[in-house]
Amino acid sequence: MRFLVQPSPAVLDRARPPVRAFLAFAVLLLVGWIASRAAHGALTPEGLSRILEPLPGERFGPVALWEEVHQGAFLYGFLLLTVGSLLVVCPVSPGVRNGLLAVATAAALVDLLAPFLPVAWPGFPGWAPLRIGAFGLAMAALLAAVVLAWVTFGREPRRTDG
Repeated sequence: MRFLVQPSPAVLDRARPPVRAFLAFAVLLLVGWIASRAAHGALTPEGLSRILEPLPGERFGPVALWEEVHQGAFLYGFLLLTVGSLLVVCPVSPGVRNGLLAVATAAALVDLLAPFLPVAWPGFPGWAPLRIGAFGLAMAALLAAVVLAWVTFGREPRRTDG
């Protein structure tokens, strides 16, 4: 992790292989997360309603909702922190880096909180498509951030002085 605080060329050269290995595993994590949701039917409004919508008399939603929030908060938080930290030492404009991280963070929060809408307001329409769209947007932004880190990590920034 020394490269995050002292990003010298020699340190970055030594850090590149383990960083790339981490980024490859990050892609596997994201692809696996998408595949898991697809396998459980959580990429359709009907499937989400079946899995996560509270049954009559359930005050705080099913246990599956709490498991999803626990797992999602950890995975999103971990990826946002690590990939965001890597992008800080990459020659990427702050606007691009901050934009990707802002989109991923906002979409992740909507993905995590959307299933609580029918808990707070029983019969709330549209929470499932909202969650599916937010998940897709979060995955796209995180995958873009991982690819950007893969391509730019350890490279010299472009010179703007001629």
